[in-house]
Parts: sequence; structure tokens; C-alpha cells
Amino acid sequence: MHGVDYEQRLAAERETFAQQVDLHGSLPESAHRWSARHMLPKLNALGVPTIDHLITGEIASRAAGLDRDAVVLSLGSGNGDQELGWLRTLADEGVHNVRVRLLEINTDMQERAAKAAESLGLADRVEPVVADFNTWVADARHDVVVGYQVLHHVLDLEHLYGQLRDSLTRDGVLVVHDMIGRNGHRRWPEALEVIERIWATLPAELRRNAITGAVDEVYDDVDCAVDGFEGIRAQDVLPVLLRYLHPSFFLALGNIIDPFIDRIYGHNFDMADPAHQALIDRLGTLDDTLIDLGIVTPTRLTALFHPTPRPLRVHGERTPARSVRNTEVLDPAGRVSFDPRGSDPGGLVRGAGVAAGRMNGVFHDAWAGRTVRFPVLTTADVASIELRTYVPEWMPDTGEVTVSLDGTPVGSIEVGPELTERSLPIRVPAHRTAELTLSADWAVNPNRHGLGDDRRNLAYVLVGITLREI
Repeated sequence: MHGVDYEQRLAAERETFAQQVDLHGSLPESAHRWSARHMLPKLNALGVPTIDHLITGEIASRAAGLDRDAVVLSLGSGNGDQELGWLRTLADEGVHNVRVRLLEINTDMQERAAKAAESLGLADRVEPVVADFNTWVADARHDVVVGYQVLHHVLDLEHLYGQLRDSLTRDGVLVVHDMIGRNGHRRWPEALEVIERIWATLPAELRRNAITGAVDEVYDDVDCAVDGFEGIRAQDVLPVLLRYLHPSFFLALGNIIDPFIDRIYGHNFDMADPAHQALIDRLGTLDDTLIDLGIVTPTRLTALFHPTPRPLRVHGERTPARSVRNTEVLDPAGRVSFDPRGSDPGGLVRGAGVAAGRMNGVFHDAWAGRTVRFPVLTTADVASIELRTYVPEWMPDTGEVTVSLDGTPVGSIEVGPELTERSLPIRVPAHRTAELTLSADWAVNPNRHGLGDDRRNLAYVLVGITLREI
């Protein structure tokens, strides 16, 4: 069902999280500032003190009416630190009839969770479930399911949601705290336009990229789903979920604020500096205004979902329907035209075609990740594609790049060290838009290999693509 690309992504995901002891920490102070000013007040107005209170409250209310253990399933539970925290909080409140199932594919994390549970005397309250939630089949009934920053990692949402719906008890609840923006955590055009205007006003110290160490003159709208599952179907998390379960509590928020409170740029903001505080506050207010006007749609969601319909609590007019971004057009204003210079500012695509959309997987400095994908519009009948790449001497690996059109492989090109030029015969008629994909069978993280500070997964420098006319 999933194939080689899926296995490669799964391997990358396992490697990424295997050594992560603190999954939800290391957020910049700007994120905490925004949360305190723009998220918590909305939660409080809906009767919820904090997200942890929302979760433990749902568990406690169900446990109170049962003569057995309330069964809680935590999706992508990682090291189990949050789940053990819920059990300790509930125990302090006199709630002991709770059992938590930890669904996590990473065995390193499961081992850390088991050791932590043993040290806290909670080993009999937790149950490891080693499984991939894309293929997991429910084997128990659940009173509460928690999806905490995990659904945006799921490829087969339909399968998972079906298993959750069928395994929830009649009074069961799914607690969601997750990302619902564009796939790969990229910006939709209407949001990107605002962010780029803000970016142009920022001093260099606020535009420093924590991954590359460089100052980004232009906001780098990176596709985080190129190599793994980060944001792989983020934009489908909410609309697909609404086909399976019914919301009773719904708080959607965040959009243009995201780059300024994330781990890439957010640490640039010093919350001891009044000017930086004021900027984050203004951006948060602008964010709320644009969402409430319907100019942008939310990228974050905290909500409760049930097997059967319930009365719905929402913040203002931010209903589920208004929080789903219409993907039928490039932006809500209906602007579907494009400027090739905006899609391909480096002029990488030449000859009988142009890039008709953003080049996912190509960084600002022309380095390519494992997968490059973008729409190309032919301007004449095409007979072949020429790929020019460069791999520096320090790169330890090289390999093959498979070229695909609209998901169908048309051939592979061997990419060697230094400058390489290779050609593949293809037939594409004029004035056709097709999705061009370049899939490398290798990628290197320089930082992990002791080759510098760059933490990106890199394959080669894309020098150019030429579509040769018949």
C-alpha cells in the first residue's frame, strides 16, 4: 500500500525522534508570550483553564462514572512524559481507576516511557502499544483518545479516524491539540503575502535561521514534509475528521504568527526586550483580526470530538466550517494566476517550460532535499529533460534521482560527485501542466555527520532543469 517512499519517510521519522528526550520543550519564549496573550484567554472564556486541564478533566469525568478502569489511548505518545503527568495529576485528585495505552512506533521511546513509569510507580497503569498508526487496528474500547500534536504526522487519516470512531465508547471523546494548516506547514498564498510584507520590515537579528545559521533575506517557506511525515497531510486533519466524528468544543487559532514563534525564527525574539514583546503582541492581534475577517484560516486546533452529535462551543464565529481552508483555489480571493519569478526566483527551470508553482524541496540556496516536487507548465512540445546537479567533494553519499511526471516514473539519473549533466527522453505536449518530481535515494544531514552546522537533509545542489523542445 505504501511503497518505498513510505518506508524511507518512516525510517527518517524514527531516526528524528529516537534520541529526542524532550518532545514538547525548547519552544521559544515568544511562543509562550503569544500563548499567554492570545490562546489561554480564549480557552478560559470557553471554561477551560489549560490544555492539560481539558485532557485530565475529560478523563476524570468518565472515570467517575465507571466501576472499571477508564481506558485512555494516547496517539504517538513518545516518551510518555505527558501521559505519566496526567496519571499523577489524576491520582492527586483521587482518581485512580485510569489505564493509559501508549501507541508509539518508536521502540526507543517506548523503553524510556516504561522506565519512567516504573520509577514513578505507575507501571501497572500504562500499556505499551507498539504500532504504526497508519496501519494500527483497534483491539480495545477506549473512553478517551488523545491526539496531542500528532495527527499532522498521519498519512492515512481515513484509516486512523475510522479505527478511532469504531473503538470509542458511546460516551467516548477524542481530544485534539494539533496543527491544521497547509501540508508541510507551508503558508497558503494569502498568509505568505502578509508574512513577506512583515519580513521586509524586520532587522537582520530577527531573521536568523536557527537551522542554517544564515540571515534569511526572504522568508523561507520550507516544506517540512519533503523527507518525513511532518505536516504530511496537515490541511486534511480537520476536514477529514469532520466526516468521522462530531465536535463539542472547538478552538481554532494561529496563522501568520507561526513563523515568529516557531523553533526556526522564534528564538530570535528576546522577551526581556519591550520592543520584541510589543512586536509579538501586535502580530498576535493582527493574526486574530485576519482570522476573524476570514482573510486567513487557522493553523492550530484544540477540540473535543465524539461518535454522536453534541452541542457545540466555539470561540466567536470560528466554527469548524469557517476553519477549513478551501483548497479548490490558490487563495480565498480566487487569484489563481502565478508569476514564474515568484515560483522559481533562481530561474532553475529553463527551455520549453516554466515552474507553475512553488518548488517544494528546493531551499533558497538551491540545495535539494530527498524529494523535489513542483508543477511545471510546458510552453512547447517537450522531447527530453536535462538535469544539472552539483555535489561537493565533502558529501559522503551520492546515488540516483528518479524523475516522475504526475506520479509515474519516467527514468532514473545517476548523480555523481562534482557537476553532473544527464538527460532523459520524455514526451509532454505543449501547454500542459504536470507535476514533476525528483526523488533522490539518499540524503545527508551535515550536522549529524560532523560536516558543519547545517541541520537540513541535503542530497545535491540543483543547478538547473531544461525541458528540450521536439
